[in-house]
Amino acid sequence: MADMIDDEELNVSEEKPNEDNIESAMKPRDYSLRRVLLWEPDENRRNCAIEVISGLLTGAFVDGVGTEEEALQKLDEELWDTFVVDFYNEGCSESEFIKKVNNYPNSILVALNLAPFTLPEERNRYKIEPLRKLFEIEKPKSEEEMAESSDDDSFDEDDS
Repeated sequence: MADMIDDEELNVSEEKPNEDNIESAMKPRDYSLRRVLLWEPDENRRNCAIEVISGLLTGAFVDGVGTEEEALQKLDEELWDTFVVDFYNEGCSESEFIKKVNNYPNSILVALNLAPFTLPEERNRYKIEPLRKLFEIEKPKSEEEMAESSDDDSFDEDDS
């Protein structure tokens, strides 16, 4: 089931970026295994959102679609781990796409107001660093990783 994260849950300051944002934004990260599908009908907002998200998630594959039909088609054809939508768009929250995404395994749904992404200052990595935290997910462990961690965590009487 997809976890839903809302941008209003973060307390994003409109003031100058704080030291935590600068330090966090400068950390090297690799999102090359991430696949993000963004559904936004407005082409300008979609392109700006793709630009901002691609900048935040270095190396991630970010694709945008303009219609629910395109989103459903991409959902059926390819594997994704992150979905981005703007619930301010009419009909989005009760759409068939959202229903399917909510049941999509090992994924997250990020609800953002994409209107601000058209502003140049929203592309400033240090200012929007708190936004990146919405995209942080912990990947489920594979069966091998689970077996290894249970071996490491097991109690051995010879060790005591």
